[in-house]
Amino acid sequence: MKVLSLFDGISCGMVALERAGILVERYVAYEIEPSAIKISKKNYPQIEQCGDVFKADFSQYSDFDILIGGSPCTFWSVAQKADRRETTSEGLGWELFKQYIRARNESGCKYFLYENNFSMSDAIKDEITKHLGVAPIMINSALLSAQTRKRYYWTNIPNVSVPDDKGILLQDIIESGTVDREKSLCLTRRY
Repeated sequence: MKVLSLFDGISCGMVALERAGILVERYVAYEIEPSAIKISKKNYPQIEQCGDVFKADFSQYSDFDILIGGSPCTFWSVAQKADRRETTSEGLGWELFKQYIRARNESGCKYFLYENNFSMSDAIKDEITKHLGVAPIMINSALLSAQTRKRYYWTNIPNVSVPDDKGILLQDIIESGTVDREKSLCLTRRY
């Protein structure tokens, strides 16, 4: 499988594909966060790091199978201050999403998977749905991890559904000490 990944972060797409037993022939990543790229390079030196999505020529990936990604959610999240949160299809958050659409159109990948936060406004969710042509599926990461994190997933991959609960609790993943809750609300990074 040939994978085009936008907003790749630490290459969790590659992790998921490995865990699913899917052989990856080529994985091309677009990411600009230096520390995320460093982690990706350490874990997956074979990934082709390409940088800024705004500077990309996605037509060179016309033989790729799948486009994956989720543009940065900070612009649309309720965690953003109210006067800075984007609730309509304009602003930097929307411009980043438009790069995903451009990648889809230019590459012609047969399949796509786009994800973003559940707390986005209905107006943005509806615009994304209109542009991708499929309705989102809401999946809470609590089903598959020790973290509560609701996300929307838009995909044209056949037969995708909400996974079964694996029953993973926070106490199952900590190395030492005790916990005061069943699930973490947020695993964060400090800049």
